[in-house]
Amino acid sequence: MKKKHQPIPPKPKPSNRRRFLKSSLYCGAFGMLSGSSLLRLAPETNGTPLIKTKLRPVLDEDWWLIGPPPAQGSHTIPVKMGDDGNLLNYESVDHHLFQANDGQWHLWGCVRHTGWGRILYHWKAKNLTDSPWEDTGEFIRANEAFGESINGWGNEEWIQSPFFVKENGLYYMFYGGHSTGRNREGVPARGKTRNESFDTECQICIMTSPDGLHWSRHAFDDGLSRAFTGPGEARDPCLIKIDGLWHLYYTGLEEGDPRKGGMFVRTSRDLLHWSNYQLVHRAHQYGSNWWEIECPHVVYREGYYYLFRTQNYVQAITHVFRSDDPLDFGREDASAARKYLGQIPCAAPEIYEVAGEEFLSSNHNPALGTQLCRLRWEPES
Repeated sequence: MKKKHQPIPPKPKPSNRRRFLKSSLYCGAFGMLSGSSLLRLAPETNGTPLIKTKLRPVLDEDWWLIGPPPAQGSHTIPVKMGDDGNLLNYESVDHHLFQANDGQWHLWGCVRHTGWGRILYHWKAKNLTDSPWEDTGEFIRANEAFGESINGWGNEEWIQSPFFVKENGLYYMFYGGHSTGRNREGVPARGKTRNESFDTECQICIMTSPDGLHWSRHAFDDGLSRAFTGPGEARDPCLIKIDGLWHLYYTGLEEGDPRKGGMFVRTSRDLLHWSNYQLVHRAHQYGSNWWEIECPHVVYREGYYYLFRTQNYVQAITHVFRSDDPLDFGREDASAARKYLGQIPCAAPEIYEVAGEEFLSSNHNPALGTQLCRLRWEPES
């Protein structure tokens, strides 16, 4: 029987580890707000308050494990062989959690190092503080019939980085469908390896569900699941509703140039039809390779927007930027430096507010899995 995490008691005297966390910035994407019986997915802002307060987010207390990678070779999922001839262990990376119509918490995350490539995997729990959450054995693979993961790296299939919102009674899952099999001119192309060029445009795709439990791909007029493609390796979606307009932030790479990786945004009124992309952040001093510019997340707090970008998973490096303009977090080195708050020890973070308490999830230890801790905001001194 799996051991359940007991409710966290009142905070004891901080350990050295906790003092370190409390002196660090919090990072994450504001995932949910309290509703009547169901938490509302994704935040919504309605204008700027008369009084603006500059805040610093702070990690608070220790982590607990919620989504350990599935046991190697379990649930018919094949394992991947490493270059040294040894089997690789599964690892948990980009993720999101939400509360579905059944009242339970659901975690969907990307599991890498499977024999297929990257898949989406499912855990659930009655309480956020349970540890670990129930491993359901449910997973979703990329589906080439819907245009996903065509001619990707090493012929592996990829599906990754889920993010959930609920609108008009319908749940939406946005996720990275990886390679489209064509370059930005529409010419068939093949992805090579991570250390070589990647010629195909990538895509953000959509699934929907009436209850948050049973998912099906949304087929657009062309029969494909993609809402849009590019620039370059489009991935890691995060959504926030600002004055009634949905903003979808994500990572991209312009012109196939590693120096032109950055954070981009598209907007929509209906979650299905999206504007052209706009660059909102690029700063080489916080990571110059395109794989060091990951997991953009935006949260609104008391008149300011906060952008979080992960530079390194295993080193737990995430950078935080603050702006009063959700379309500009510094588009070049100098302007980004003026908006920079600092870095904190987490990766692919997101945050959730439940009954007045806030929590942060992270994948800073992919081999261990997805973890949670508490967090708070403090006025800047």
